[in-house]
Amino acid sequence: MITLADAKLHLRLITSLEEAEAYTAEDGLVQGLIDAAYDHAYQITRVRFRPSTETLVLDGFPSGSESILLPWTPVTGIDSLEYVDPEGVEQSLDAEALRLDARPIYPTLAPQWGSEWPATIGEPESVTITAAVGHEHTPGDVRAALLLLIGHLYENREAVVVGTSASQVPLGVEILLAPHKIHAVG
Repeated sequence: MITLADAKLHLRLITSLEEAEAYTAEDGLVQGLIDAAYDHAYQITRVRFRPSTETLVLDGFPSGSESILLPWTPVTGIDSLEYVDPEGVEQSLDAEALRLDARPIYPTLAPQWGSEWPATIGEPESVTITAAVGHEHTPGDVRAALLLLIGHLYENREAVVVGTSASQVPLGVEILLAPHKIHAVG
């Protein structure tokens, strides 16, 4: 993860990590730029490059033991799975009852071998899955792209820049993120 101190050092607001706590004048701005850079990387690649918690709400389980396609990558674990049973009572499935396959681009969740999904009430939003998502450590090329973007956003704080000629940096943000991009079909 890119920390506030890392970004301040990259932006040359400080000259050493030891100075990070002393210089706080632009912490809100810099943290906002870090967040924006991570969000931009997600929009381009559809990969979460920092840990987060995500929720998926479904109108029921698939039939039998069919897998649920999770819309995030990477998924590191299932925090909870709650559902409303046919009597209208909220229930939980323990992690031991679930089988997470985190290998594919979009991980899948299924009941353990030899078991099936439980029945749910015939109402919308009857299943809620909460998952731990994202890389624990930002890959080096993605980190470089994020720092480039943070620097660009810091230096160009307005929507329009007057009186300058602009050019894109070779091997810039998009090129560094390209190997991580998940291409969608359909």
